[in-house]
Amino acid sequence: MFETLLNYLINGSIVMVIFLSLLMGAFTFFTSRALLFFPWWRHIIIGEGNPLTHHSLKFDNIEFKAFDSDHKIRGWWIPAKPDNDLHYTIIVVHGSGRDKYQYFDQIKIYNQVGLNVFIFDCRDGLGDIDQVGRGLGYSLREHKDVRAAIRVVRSDYPQQSKKIILTGMSMGAGSVLVAAGKDRDLIDGVIAEASYMHPRAAWSHNIYKNLREGVKAFKPVERFQAILPTNPPQMLIDIVTGFTMIKLLFSESNLSARDVPIEMIEKISPKPLLIIHSTADPVVPYSHAVQLYKAAKEPKELWTIDNEKPLHMPASDNVPPEEYQQRLVSFISKL
Repeated sequence: MFETLLNYLINGSIVMVIFLSLLMGAFTFFTSRALLFFPWWRHIIIGEGNPLTHHSLKFDNIEFKAFDSDHKIRGWWIPAKPDNDLHYTIIVVHGSGRDKYQYFDQIKIYNQVGLNVFIFDCRDGLGDIDQVGRGLGYSLREHKDVRAAIRVVRSDYPQQSKKIILTGMSMGAGSVLVAAGKDRDLIDGVIAEASYMHPRAAWSHNIYKNLREGVKAFKPVERFQAILPTNPPQMLIDIVTGFTMIKLLFSESNLSARDVPIEMIEKISPKPLLIIHSTADPVVPYSHAVQLYKAAKEPKELWTIDNEKPLHMPASDNVPPEEYQQRLVSFISKL
């Protein structure tokens, strides 16, 4: 009798372990997929129009090759008006799951202060790209697009680009921080808005956030909402983020786990750095900005937006445009 009961317990334990392992594996796989492909799962709509139709600004369509691959990157070159040209160029990089239209309204502000604008769709975003179906790269791949853009600006627009500023939002901010750390001698300043310090930290925050608030926005998994955990153990989340990082690192040659903002930001000095972050940002917590600011070297500035609006967007959409323009002009004066 005892041996029979013991066998039942052992067999039951084995079945339970297998069942839990399958559940953990399924959770890890689908959560990782959501992190990499959420823009397509959420059916985010890309922008329309161009600088001429919306802002009456002349522009050229541009196409250039990625830094160390054959991917084609496309965007716009919007020259400053001849009577207001600082001969500075700002390279603008959108966030995860977005396209160049994320900064569409800012183009006019940049033009008003005398900047030439070089803006493009990252290789793995939603814009005008040759889709390769591998999801987002969370700055590990996208920073190479920024490095390619720097070289195009310097070679094709040297007279208008006596100084080069990099700016970006969220993943775009992470990308310009990494690119600037690698190409410090080719640029003159960096403005990073709502950057994460490390992709894994941002993923962990957003996994918990979406499990608590619901996953209705993610069509492929919303049917499983009732059985998803709302507060899984941190160890499981670490497995998910570690697995996702490994997938990214093997998605393309010449990728490094050190190519993340918190590792590269100190290399930007002595070029001026402006970090912008909202204390109420729901996607990338303000603590990321604090850690990045601590890791950076002088000259550096942290512009804290403390208006309690739970927004993850460029500062010019979060504060009065004139305030953003004043901050921009002040930063330019330090170059």
